[in-house]
Amino acid sequence: MFRSWLNQANLPNLVGGSNMLKNYITGETLLNKGVSEVPTLLEPLLPKSGLVCIAGSSDTGKSAFLRQLAMAVSAGLDSFLGMSLHTEHRSAIYVSTEDDETASAYLVGRQNGDLQLEAQSLRGLRFIFDSEDVIADLDKCLADQPADLVVVDCFSDLYTGSMNEGNQVRQFLVKYSLLACKHKCLIMFLHHCGKRTEMFAPSKHNLLGSQAFEAKMRLVLELRTDLRDVNYKHLCCVKGNYLSADYKSESIKLMFSEHLTFAETGERVPFEELVPVDTEREAKYKLAKQLKEEGLTYEQIAKQLGYTDKSSVTKLIQRFEKKKCV
Repeated sequence: MFRSWLNQANLPNLVGGSNMLKNYITGETLLNKGVSEVPTLLEPLLPKSGLVCIAGSSDTGKSAFLRQLAMAVSAGLDSFLGMSLHTEHRSAIYVSTEDDETASAYLVGRQNGDLQLEAQSLRGLRFIFDSEDVIADLDKCLADQPADLVVVDCFSDLYTGSMNEGNQVRQFLVKYSLLACKHKCLIMFLHHCGKRTEMFAPSKHNLLGSQAFEAKMRLVLELRTDLRDVNYKHLCCVKGNYLSADYKSESIKLMFSEHLTFAETGERVPFEELVPVDTEREAKYKLAKQLKEEGLTYEQIAKQLGYTDKSSVTKLIQRFEKKKCV
């Protein structure tokens, strides 16, 4: 069935011809490869190949983040945001659907105000604008010169189907998956989060549209602005099949400069602290504090607030006291 679908989708050439597509590989072969850890482009966050994405609300700096990453890859830097960068080709391709050549020239120059890279170090960074066939253009570019990273900015501009139609989303993404497999590179999509999702904790469920998009990604990052200071951003891993649990429960806090570049702060922030305080809950907290100062017990305070037991009062106070200490 899969081979039949490939033929209908005109994809055999993308993987080197239908006769070259193997149906299986033995466990013996896999074991003899001796792979002890998943190869990464950005250790431990980004895998070396496959599909990943970064999502977020408007004006969080998603494009700036991806552009800075692409520049770091092309320049062959040893690290990015404090994490080891393992480039093989020192090459990246940036597909831009929103910024044209002039805008991109300005943005690259502005970010370089902080990065201070030599112009020749960005020879390996290629931009694609106004492509009528992105897959074909990328296939040709990657065949001409391999790349470590392909950025697609952004998914919603290239995907013309319904965001909520899982089958359509999968059919669109499988072409990019095969492309990444063929050229052994990482393809990173920029995507958007749904309206008002910043009111909730970072989650893969915040992404706009069908769950099929998230399901096809090996890694999903959510970027959001700090609640107290817009000069800080939070990079949140909301899906990562090969990452430890702490990476999926705490953000990587980043500083965002006037030149649109990111820098590590060394801080990690629990996801629950990135959610705006509920005004109703805040009012209950203030009342609970007042009643406590008046000498009421937690059981009595719980009744006043409409809670069934005192543990809810304890959790309420602890949550707000913790936020005040941050």
